[in-house]
Amino acid sequence: MEHGLASLIVDMPDAKLQAVARHWLTLYYAANGIPRLRDIDAVQMRQALADIWILDLHDDGMPRVHLAGETLADWFGRCLKGLPLDTIYNADILPVVMNTVRQVSETPAILMQQARSLPTARSFTVPFHRLAMPLCDDNGTIRHVLGVSVFSTREGHGNGPAQTSIEREWLYPLSTAAAERVAAMVA
Repeated sequence: MEHGLASLIVDMPDAKLQAVARHWLTLYYAANGIPRLRDIDAVQMRQALADIWILDLHDDGMPRVHLAGETLADWFGRCLKGLPLDTIYNADILPVVMNTVRQVSETPAILMQQARSLPTARSFTVPFHRLAMPLCDDNGTIRHVLGVSVFSTREGHGNGPAQTSIEREWLYPLSTAAAERVAAMVA
């Protein structure tokens, strides 16, 4: 379901998601377009640092983890930095994650999801919320996705998910005209 940016913070069920979104929106409005990766300030999102992740988008079409906070390292039971998504997610989950990346980077848009993951070797699902937002490189091209994943429990962490289902999505399309203005400003 599509929404306007004015409702983004109101729609969020968690203070960590709100902190990341507020920082991104501050940068978006200041630049009149999609922020650059180098403009992200961890101090502005300190309460969510353990839950933050950044993906680098590569020409081969397979995003790689630029950064993953402690929550995801704990969830997957390993450091994810530098890994391509197809080595992290199984064949059932990869299309769901890649669809999220495409919606955020190609639309461009902010995407919030209410989802459930079934941890490997467990019989219960873990609810979580995911927020994903595009980021530009220094040339104004969308080459990164900034996200935050907030799990409702630590139960089941350590092996990553066997399955993930999206229960609800909120899509906040961004002005492509604003993104083009940012690209022209940094060029």
